[in-house]
Amino acid sequence: MMGHPAFQLDWNLVRTFCAVAGAGSLAAGARDLDITHPTAARHIQSLEENIGLSLFTRTGKGLVLNEAGEKLRHTAHDMHDRALAFQSITDGMQARDVGRVRVTVAETLAELLPEIMMTNWHPQKRSRRVAIDMVVTNELLNLLQRDADIALRHVRPEQQELVCKRLGVLRMGVFAHRSYFEEYGELNMENLGHHRFIDSLSSDYLVRGAAKQGLNIRPEQVVFRSDSNSSRRSAVGCGLGVGAFPIWMGGQEPQWVMLSENQVELEVWLVARPEVRQAEQLNDVFSRISQVVSEHLEKSQTTPA
Repeated sequence: MMGHPAFQLDWNLVRTFCAVAGAGSLAAGARDLDITHPTAARHIQSLEENIGLSLFTRTGKGLVLNEAGEKLRHTAHDMHDRALAFQSITDGMQARDVGRVRVTVAETLAELLPEIMMTNWHPQKRSRRVAIDMVVTNELLNLLQRDADIALRHVRPEQQELVCKRLGVLRMGVFAHRSYFEEYGELNMENLGHHRFIDSLSSDYLVRGAAKQGLNIRPEQVVFRSDSNSSRRSAVGCGLGVGAFPIWMGGQEPQWVMLSENQVELEVWLVARPEVRQAEQLNDVFSRISQVVSEHLEKSQTTPA
Protein backbone atom coordinates (compact mmCIF):
# COMPACT_ATOMS: atom_id res chain seq x y z
CA MET A 1 0.00 0.00 0.00
CA MET A 2 2.75 2.46 0.93
CA GLY A 3 4.36 1.77 -2.43
CA HIS A 4 1.42 3.36 -4.24
CA PRO A 5 2.53 6.43 -6.27
CA ALA A 6 0.20 8.62 -4.23
CA PHE A 7 2.36 8.05 -1.15
CA GLN A 8 5.50 9.04 -3.02
CA LEU A 9 4.12 12.41 -4.12
CA ASP A 10 5.96 15.44 -2.74
CA TRP A 11 3.48 17.66 -0.89
CA ASN A 12 5.37 20.78 -1.98
CA LEU A 13 4.42 20.04 -5.58
CA VAL A 14 0.72 20.00 -4.70
CA ARG A 15 1.14 23.16 -2.64
CA THR A 16 2.68 24.94 -5.61
CA PHE A 17 -0.07 23.63 -7.89
CA CYS A 18 -2.71 25.17 -5.60
CA ALA A 19 -0.90 28.51 -5.52
CA VAL A 20 -0.34 28.71 -9.28
CA ALA A 21 -3.89 27.59 -10.07
CA GLY A 22 -5.29 30.25 -7.76
CA ALA A 23 -2.98 33.03 -8.94
CA GLY A 24 -3.19 32.25 -12.66
CA SER A 25 0.54 32.44 -13.36
CA LEU A 26 3.84 30.95 -12.23
CA ALA A 27 5.17 34.35 -11.19
CA ALA A 28 2.15 35.21 -9.02
CA GLY A 29 2.04 31.73 -7.48
CA ALA A 30 5.74 31.92 -6.68
CA ARG A 31 5.26 35.29 -4.96
CA ASP A 32 2.41 33.91 -2.86
CA LEU A 33 4.63 31.05 -1.68
CA ASP A 34 7.76 33.20 -1.38
CA ILE A 35 9.71 30.96 -3.74
CA THR A 36 11.49 31.73 -7.01
CA HIS A 37 9.85 31.58 -10.43
CA PRO A 38 12.17 28.74 -11.61
CA THR A 39 11.31 26.73 -8.48
CA ALA A 40 7.59 27.09 -9.12
CA ALA A 41 8.05 26.08 -12.76
CA ARG A 42 10.10 23.05 -11.69
CA HIS A 43 7.43 22.02 -9.18
CA ILE A 44 4.66 22.15 -11.79
CA GLN A 45 6.77 20.22 -14.29
CA SER A 46 7.65 17.57 -11.69
CA LEU A 47 4.02 17.17 -10.64
CA GLU A 48 2.87 16.74 -14.23
CA GLU A 49 5.62 14.19 -14.86
CA ASN A 50 4.81 12.28 -11.66
CA ILE A 51 1.12 11.90 -12.43
CA GLY A 52 1.54 11.62 -16.20
CA LEU A 53 -0.88 14.45 -16.98
CA SER A 54 -0.67 18.00 -18.24
CA LEU A 55 -2.57 20.29 -15.87
CA PHE A 56 -2.36 23.71 -17.52
CA THR A 57 -2.81 25.33 -20.88
CA ARG A 58 -0.11 27.93 -21.50
CA THR A 59 -1.53 31.20 -22.88
CA GLY A 60 -0.15 34.65 -23.48
CA LYS A 61 -1.88 35.86 -20.31
CA GLY A 62 -0.61 33.07 -18.07
CA LEU A 63 -1.63 29.54 -17.10
CA VAL A 64 -5.19 28.27 -17.42
CA LEU A 65 -6.26 24.97 -15.86
CA ASN A 66 -7.19 22.36 -18.44
CA GLU A 67 -9.80 19.65 -17.88
CA ALA A 68 -7.42 17.44 -15.87
CA GLY A 69 -6.28 20.39 -13.78
CA GLU A 70 -9.84 21.41 -12.98
CA LYS A 71 -10.69 17.86 -11.87
CA LEU A 72 -7.68 17.74 -9.54
CA ARG A 73 -8.00 21.28 -8.22
CA HIS A 74 -10.64 20.61 -5.55
CA THR A 75 -8.83 17.53 -4.25
CA ALA A 76 -5.56 19.45 -4.15
CA HIS A 77 -7.20 22.25 -2.16
CA ASP A 78 -8.67 19.67 0.22
CA MET A 79 -5.12 18.32 0.76
CA HIS A 80 -3.93 21.88 1.32
CA ASP A 81 -6.62 22.58 3.91
CA ARG A 82 -6.00 19.29 5.71
CA ALA A 83 -2.27 19.99 5.85
CA LEU A 84 -2.99 23.38 7.42
CA ALA A 85 -5.40 21.76 9.87
CA PHE A 86 -2.73 19.18 10.78
CA GLN A 87 -0.22 21.95 11.49
CA SER A 88 -2.77 24.03 13.38
CA ILE A 89 -3.76 21.13 15.64
CA THR A 90 -0.09 20.37 16.24
CA ASP A 91 0.47 23.99 17.24
CA GLY A 92 -2.56 23.77 19.47
CA MET A 93 -0.99 20.99 21.51
CA GLN A 94 2.04 23.15 22.25
CA ALA A 95 1.58 25.81 24.93
CA ARG A 96 3.43 28.94 23.79
CA ASP A 97 3.71 32.53 24.90
CA VAL A 98 1.87 34.89 22.58
CA GLY A 99 3.06 38.48 22.39
CA ARG A 100 0.59 39.82 19.84
CA VAL A 101 -2.87 38.58 18.89
CA ARG A 102 -4.37 39.30 15.47
CA VAL A 103 -8.16 39.69 15.65
CA THR A 104 -10.34 40.02 12.57
CA VAL A 105 -13.71 41.61 13.20
CA ALA A 106 -16.77 42.42 11.13
CA GLU A 107 -17.19 46.16 10.58
CA THR A 108 -20.47 46.25 12.52
CA LEU A 109 -18.63 45.04 15.65
CA ALA A 110 -15.35 46.92 15.34
CA GLU A 111 -16.16 49.65 17.87
CA LEU A 112 -16.53 47.06 20.65
CA LEU A 113 -12.98 45.72 20.47
CA PRO A 114 -10.99 48.60 22.04
CA GLU A 115 -13.12 48.25 25.19
CA ILE A 116 -11.74 44.75 25.60
CA MET A 117 -8.22 46.12 26.07
CA MET A 118 -9.31 47.81 29.32
CA THR A 119 -11.85 45.28 30.56
CA ASN A 120 -11.38 42.37 32.91
CA TRP A 121 -7.59 42.40 33.02
CA HIS A 122 -6.47 40.63 36.15
CA PRO A 123 -3.98 42.86 38.03
CA GLN A 124 -1.69 39.87 38.55
CA LYS A 125 -1.39 39.42 34.77
CA ARG A 126 -0.24 42.92 33.85
CA SER A 127 3.20 41.68 32.85
CA ARG A 128 1.61 39.11 30.55
CA ARG A 129 -0.61 41.46 28.59
CA VAL A 130 -0.56 41.01 24.86
CA ALA A 131 -0.92 43.57 22.09
CA ILE A 132 -3.89 43.30 19.74
CA ASP A 133 -3.86 43.91 16.00
CA MET A 134 -7.43 44.44 14.83
CA VAL A 135 -8.24 43.75 11.17
CA VAL A 136 -11.62 45.29 10.32
CA THR A 137 -13.07 43.41 7.35
CA ASN A 138 -16.23 41.61 6.32
CA GLU A 139 -14.07 39.09 4.46
CA LEU A 140 -13.87 35.67 6.14
CA LEU A 141 -10.12 35.41 6.68
CA ASN A 142 -8.71 31.87 6.92
CA LEU A 143 -7.59 31.26 10.49
CA LEU A 144 -6.01 27.90 9.64
CA GLN A 145 -3.77 29.74 7.18
CA ARG A 146 -2.88 32.14 10.03
CA ASP A 147 -4.52 35.14 8.41
CA ALA A 148 -5.65 35.88 11.98
CA ASP A 149 -5.74 34.24 15.43
CA ILE A 150 -9.30 35.10 16.44
CA ALA A 151 -12.33 36.19 14.43
CA LEU A 152 -15.54 37.95 15.45
CA ARG A 153 -18.01 37.46 12.62
CA HIS A 154 -21.65 36.90 11.66
CA VAL A 155 -21.46 33.35 10.31
CA ARG A 156 -20.48 30.06 11.87
CA PRO A 157 -17.26 28.63 10.36
CA GLU A 158 -17.37 25.48 8.25
CA GLN A 159 -13.85 24.34 9.26
CA GLN A 160 -14.43 21.85 12.06
CA GLU A 161 -10.91 22.23 13.47
CA LEU A 162 -11.65 25.78 14.61
CA VAL A 163 -12.92 26.63 18.08
CA CYS A 164 -16.19 28.56 17.84
CA LYS A 165 -18.75 30.02 20.22
CA ARG A 166 -22.06 31.73 19.50
CA LEU A 167 -22.20 34.95 21.54
CA GLY A 168 -25.72 36.09 20.70
CA VAL A 169 -27.37 38.31 18.10
CA LEU A 170 -26.70 41.85 16.96
CA ARG A 171 -29.94 43.72 16.37
CA MET A 172 -29.86 46.01 13.34
CA GLY A 173 -32.32 48.86 12.90
CA VAL A 174 -33.17 51.23 10.03
CA PHE A 175 -32.40 54.89 10.79
CA ALA A 176 -32.52 58.33 9.20
CA HIS A 177 -31.91 61.86 10.41
CA ARG A 178 -35.00 63.82 11.45
CA SER A 179 -34.32 66.33 8.70
CA TYR A 180 -34.48 63.55 6.11
CA PHE A 181 -37.97 62.47 7.18
CA GLU A 182 -39.09 66.10 7.25
CA GLU A 183 -38.12 66.36 3.58
CA TYR A 184 -39.07 62.90 2.27
CA GLY A 185 -41.84 61.88 4.63
CA GLU A 186 -42.36 58.57 6.38
CA LEU A 187 -41.06 55.33 4.93
CA ASN A 188 -43.59 52.58 4.21
CA MET A 189 -44.55 49.97 1.63
CA GLU A 190 -46.44 52.47 -0.49
CA ASN A 191 -43.69 55.08 -0.86
CA LEU A 192 -40.57 52.87 -0.68
CA GLY A 193 -39.55 53.83 -4.21
CA HIS A 194 -39.52 57.50 -3.22
CA HIS A 195 -36.72 57.13 -0.68
CA ARG A 196 -32.90 57.08 -0.80
CA PHE A 197 -30.72 54.53 0.97
CA ILE A 198 -27.22 54.11 2.38
CA ASP A 199 -25.73 50.62 2.54
CA SER A 200 -22.60 48.56 3.08
CA LEU A 201 -20.49 48.06 -0.03
CA SER A 202 -19.68 44.37 0.44
CA SER A 203 -22.46 43.04 2.67
CA ASP A 204 -25.60 44.95 1.62
CA TYR A 205 -27.13 44.64 5.10
CA LEU A 206 -29.99 47.01 4.34
CA VAL A 207 -30.90 45.77 0.86
CA ARG A 208 -30.74 42.10 1.88
CA GLY A 209 -32.68 42.75 5.08
CA ALA A 210 -35.37 44.60 3.17
CA ALA A 211 -35.61 41.78 0.62
CA LYS A 212 -36.25 39.28 3.42
CA GLN A 213 -39.26 41.39 4.41
CA GLY A 214 -40.55 41.53 0.84
CA LEU A 215 -39.31 45.07 0.18
CA ASN A 216 -37.50 45.66 -3.10
CA ILE A 217 -34.94 48.48 -3.07
CA ARG A 218 -33.77 49.33 -6.57
CA PRO A 219 -29.99 49.74 -7.16
CA GLU A 220 -30.38 53.39 -8.16
CA GLN A 221 -32.05 54.14 -4.82
CA VAL A 222 -28.82 53.25 -2.96
CA VAL A 223 -27.13 56.63 -3.29
CA PHE A 224 -24.12 55.91 -1.05
CA ARG A 225 -22.29 52.68 -0.22
CA SER A 226 -19.31 52.15 2.08
CA ASP A 227 -17.89 49.42 4.30
CA SER A 228 -16.97 52.09 6.83
CA ASN A 229 -19.46 52.56 9.65
CA SER A 230 -18.17 56.08 10.28
CA SER A 231 -18.74 57.04 6.63
CA ARG A 232 -22.28 55.65 6.65
CA ARG A 233 -23.03 57.35 9.96
CA SER A 234 -21.82 60.63 8.51
CA ALA A 235 -24.00 60.13 5.43
CA VAL A 236 -27.09 59.52 7.55
CA GLY A 237 -26.16 62.43 9.80
CA CYS A 238 -26.10 64.72 6.75
CA GLY A 239 -29.63 63.66 5.83
CA LEU A 240 -28.42 61.86 2.70
CA GLY A 241 -30.66 58.84 3.17
CA VAL A 242 -31.80 55.85 5.23
CA GLY A 243 -29.24 53.40 6.63
CA ALA A 244 -29.03 50.20 8.69
CA PHE A 245 -26.96 50.20 11.88
CA PRO A 246 -26.70 48.26 15.14
CA ILE A 247 -29.50 49.54 17.35
CA TRP A 248 -27.09 50.48 20.14
CA MET A 249 -25.13 52.62 17.69
CA GLY A 250 -28.17 54.39 16.32
CA GLY A 251 -29.30 55.09 19.86
CA GLN A 252 -26.21 57.27 20.36
CA GLU A 253 -27.47 59.75 17.75
CA PRO A 254 -30.14 62.05 19.29
CA GLN A 255 -31.31 63.40 15.93
CA TRP A 256 -31.83 59.99 14.35
CA VAL A 257 -35.22 58.31 14.04
CA MET A 258 -35.53 54.52 13.91
CA LEU A 259 -38.25 52.62 12.11
CA SER A 260 -39.05 50.24 14.95
CA GLU A 261 -40.90 47.78 12.72
CA ASN A 262 -37.84 47.19 10.50
CA GLN A 263 -35.23 45.19 12.40
CA VAL A 264 -32.85 42.40 11.47
CA GLU A 265 -30.90 40.08 13.79
CA LEU A 266 -27.35 39.03 12.85
CA GLU A 267 -25.75 36.12 14.69
CA VAL A 268 -22.40 36.85 16.32
CA TRP A 269 -19.76 34.10 16.42
CA LEU A 270 -16.36 34.10 18.09
CA VAL A 271 -13.86 31.84 16.31
CA ALA A 272 -10.25 30.91 17.00
CA ARG A 273 -7.46 28.61 15.90
CA PRO A 274 -7.06 25.36 17.92
CA GLU A 275 -4.09 26.85 19.83
CA VAL A 276 -6.57 28.84 21.91
CA ARG A 277 -7.05 25.73 24.07
CA GLN A 278 -3.39 25.57 25.14
CA ALA A 279 -1.92 29.07 24.74
CA GLU A 280 -2.91 30.86 27.96
CA GLN A 281 -2.59 34.39 26.62
CA LEU A 282 -4.54 33.59 23.45
CA ASN A 283 -7.22 31.93 25.57
CA ASP A 284 -7.31 35.00 27.81
CA VAL A 285 -8.04 37.29 24.85
CA PHE A 286 -10.65 34.84 23.52
CA SER A 287 -12.38 34.70 26.93
CA ARG A 288 -12.41 38.48 27.37
CA ILE A 289 -13.82 39.08 23.91
CA SER A 290 -16.48 36.49 24.64
CA GLN A 291 -17.45 38.10 27.95
CA VAL A 292 -17.41 41.73 26.82
CA VAL A 293 -19.28 41.16 23.54
CA SER A 294 -21.84 38.78 25.11
CA GLU A 295 -22.61 41.31 27.85
CA HIS A 296 -22.88 44.11 25.29
CA LEU A 297 -25.25 42.14 23.06
CA GLU A 298 -27.45 41.30 26.04
CA LYS A 299 -27.60 44.93 27.21
CA SER A 300 -28.32 46.26 23.73
CA GLN A 301 -31.61 44.40 23.32
CA THR A 302 -33.53 47.49 24.37
CA THR A 303 -34.88 49.55 21.49
CA PRO A 304 -33.91 53.24 21.75
CA ALA A 305 -36.70 55.76 22.22
